[in-house]
Order: sequence, then structure tokens, then C-alpha cells
Amino acid sequence: MDNSKENKKVVTTTISKAYQITVPSAVRKMLGLKPGDVVDFKMLGGRVTLSKAMSHEDKVKQAFADLDRWRESLPSKTKKLIEKHAGWTVNQLHEHYDNLPETKNYLKEKYGV
Repeated sequence: MDNSKENKKVVTTTISKAYQITVPSAVRKMLGLKPGDVVDFKMLGGRVTLSKAMSHEDKVKQAFADLDRWRESLPSKTKKLIEKHAGWTVNQLHEHYDNLPETKNYLKEKYGV
């Protein structure tokens, strides 16, 4: 079956006096919409697209997937530092860097501490 024709299908509906629309059954089926589902209207230029909105859970999953992809793109040196400090609190990380010899030397040279 030629998907290009299916993707270009136009479905029409009418706006009611209360400015409401009924989502045509072909669109509901294609998007897998059910009563109570939330939809997104995305506006770009003179076009508006309708899509099924992501649930909060799906958004969180997407954010972690994006984070994983970002982590994979990091240089290996950075990945090693992340592994070394995994699970540390911010205070633990600051304490670690504050106690490094190069940090102490810098503070002594700069501030005489």
C-alpha cells in the first residue's frame, strides 16, 4: 500500500457555534485517541497539526532518553569523571575539589590562604 497517499489524506470537520470540533473517526483511529485523551495543537506558520499529547510519564521517559543520548555523546574523560562522582552530593563534590592539591595551591597563590 502506498503510504504517501495515506499521509496526504484530508479529513474535514465543522466548527460548532460554541467553537468546538468533533475529531473525525479516521483521525481518532490514526492517532489512537480515546475519550479523555489530551491532544496538542502545534502551530507553525499558517499550518496547525493535531497530535496525541504525551503523558507526564512519557515526557519523563523522553527526558531520561534524551539525557542518556547526551551522556553517550560525551568524551570518555568526562564519562570517567561522571562515573567517579556518581551518587555524590553537591557538598561532597565541592569538598573533594576544595581538598585537591591544585585547588589549595591556587587559593594560596591567589588569596594567600
